[in-house]
Amino acid sequence: MAASKTKTKNEEKYYEYLFLMFAFIVFIDRLAKTFLQDGCLLQFCIKKVTNTGAAFGIMPGMTWFFIAVALTVLILILLFINEANKLGRIALVLIASGTVANLIDRVFFSYVIDLFSVFNSSAFNMADISNCIGGILLVISLLKKK
Repeated sequence: MAASKTKTKNEEKYYEYLFLMFAFIVFIDRLAKTFLQDGCLLQFCIKKVTNTGAAFGIMPGMTWFFIAVALTVLILILLFINEANKLGRIALVLIASGTVANLIDRVFFSYVIDLFSVFNSSAFNMADISNCIGGILLVISLLKKK
């Protein structure tokens, strides 16, 4: 009986850490989009640009479609997060936080604010970084399951 209580407490702590990670990423994304100013340091630039489309500006002006996709992704994550292993849960939380951060932009501004550019690349933001890392970790966790 004591072992199951310990496991439950550990699981509770684990979910608390996942929630804190989620909140931290959304907060940092909002903070960066609100306060960072344009400028460059060598090949790393901060330049605020608006993106009414998806990645690299594809499908511009389809805000409601992207909001619907984001909400669908979040619902699916909520449905399946308990089925994932620990790495998979971390991956899903990273994807959820990136999705929520960009969803906030779409709901309030009808576009996403992108900030960073490296070597004159297309601009991206913290939410995009979170989504990419989450996607890579999700693939790794799925491959580890097999």
